[in-house]
Amino acid sequence: MALVSMKRLPDKTKADGDCCAVGCDDSLYPYGLQISLCDEDLQKLGISADSLTVGQILTITAQAEVTSIGIRKEQDGTESNASLQITDLDLNLPTSATRLQAMYSNSKMKP
Repeated sequence: MALVSMKRLPDKTKADGDCCAVGCDDSLYPYGLQISLCDEDLQKLGISADSLTVGQILTITAQAEVTSIGIRKEQDGTESNASLQITDLDLNLPTSATRLQAMYSNSKMKP
């Protein structure tokens, strides 16, 4: 399955001073898409915080349960939403060779 970027496009309505419910701010991504993991969570995944770097890209594999669905019909259209609870998670760290290649992408070194 192809990944879909969830990055928000500039919203013209924000310039008009419109305000909305929780989670509607100037963030690049929608509310709820950031996952925070404490030491215990990282240990369950077999990862230590010192093996990560800020800005590093990881692949996430997850299973989620649909906890609610909402559909609201109004005069100007229909708005839908769904809540998902992540129940199982795996983080795939790149191998050392792949990580080094990413850090030194202009290098001609062989892994």
